Amino acid sequence: MPIIIDNDVNVGTVGEHAFGAGKQVQEMVGIFVGTGIGGGIILHGELYYGHRGSAGEIGHMVLDANGPRCGCGRRGCVEALASRTAMERDVRAAIKAGRKSVVLEIMKERNRKRMTSGIIARALKQRDPVMREVMKRAQYYLGLAVANVVNLLDPERVVIGGGIAERLGEDYVAPMRPTAYQHFLNPNKAQSIKILPGRLGDNAGAMGAVVLARRKAAASG
Repeated sequence: MPIIIDNDVNVGTVGEHAFGAGKQVQEMVGIFVGTGIGGGIILHGELYYGHRGSAGEIGHMVLDANGPRCGCGRRGCVEALASRTAMERDVRAAIKAGRKSVVLEIMKERNRKRMTSGIIARALKQRDPVMREVMKRAQYYLGLAVANVVNLLDPERVVIGGGIAERLGEDYVAPMRPTAYQHFLNPNKAQSIKILPGRLGDNAGAMGAVVLARRKAAASG
């Protein structure tokens, strides 16, 4: 059997473009936030790979050259500032510094060694001050990342996916919009560029993989 392999965020972006929040647009960017941050680009209705196949590494745009160290070895990447891993780092640092938070208690109660999207959602529901502060900062940096992407590619739509977006939906994405719109270079019809949470959740990748497989099978005859 022929086998097709692609990046998980690429297939997630294709899924959202074909069936989800990016349906019926020609230009779209997907940003997926989890333990890291990845991105996918749709140009003229097709997945864009770039010259070497590495287009869409949105998580490694540098927003603060003196910022925290990223897993890639550089400093101040979006991933190092706004991923779930970065948020857990900041929550733990705040607790170590003496701030009160329910996050570690929830993690212990659920027998989790890592701060999952469910733990984040529960801490926010309990109005945990540390979690709210860390989330607000992450949303700000993601808003900047969206603005940079729009200034570079001018897509019709930016879709935010991943576990946190699936859990929190509009509550997660809405605070990113003011920051993003504020930093658009071209303010003309800024609101026409929709910044939306993904609609497909975990199904985005599987559905996108099917779309890509069918397209490549058709192209090969």
